[in-house]
Amino acid sequence: MNILFLDSATEACTAGLWQNGEIFSHFEIAPRAHTKLLLPMVELLLLEAGLDFTQLDLIAFGRGPGSFTGVRIATACAQGMAMGLDIPVLGISSLAILAQAQVHELGQAALDFAHSNSAPAVIHAALDARMGEVYHAAFTVTTHSVVTLMGTERVVPPAVLLAEFALPTIHGHTIATGTGFGRYPELVRAKPWRSVLSDALPDARFALELAAAAPRSDWQNPADAAPVYLRDNVAQVKVDRTPIT
Repeated sequence: MNILFLDSATEACTAGLWQNGEIFSHFEIAPRAHTKLLLPMVELLLLEAGLDFTQLDLIAFGRGPGSFTGVRIATACAQGMAMGLDIPVLGISSLAILAQAQVHELGQAALDFAHSNSAPAVIHAALDARMGEVYHAAFTVTTHSVVTLMGTERVVPPAVLLAEFALPTIHGHTIATGTGFGRYPELVRAKPWRSVLSDALPDARFALELAAAAPRSDWQNPADAAPVYLRDNVAQVKVDRTPIT
């Protein structure tokens, strides 16, 4: 199976290709150059793998949460390519990608907890959402070494997480990952984390692991591809209601 993934939801521009289990990927931090970099990255990946667009089975994309403009860029690119090729799409959570990268950090410990009745390992992923908030979600690791969401993804002030982190838990290992922890170091100090990666951004390598593990029932018609913003008021425009005189 050949899967293309592209993402521009954060400062990172990243794309990857899954070719029957072999991964090709590119990653570059370029906050204002996503539109210039993304498609050339895709073309280079196909060249490296010796594939052309017609050999793709699925196009996955970073659906957010993240930058309002960045999330739309990747969604539109994936949608346009998939429609032209008449193949399905799959949206991958930015937070889940961060968490999946940490499965490698947990290593055998994650599998041991997943297979036992012990307290599960928990990965907290957080991205800086600006406006004094973070995008946050918590994940556990399945026996197949992929992350699964606990609860819901949300956008919250750091104070909400601080209050939650102060509560006693019985989790076996806790990991913190993502720029939300870098932006608000008090979140790092609030809990005895096994490890902290406070500058982490989504990387296509780990998104492809999630895409390859997703059931085909999750694949979508390209027309249904949609970004996830979490914060609905970002796009609201204030209207000047001053009477015209």
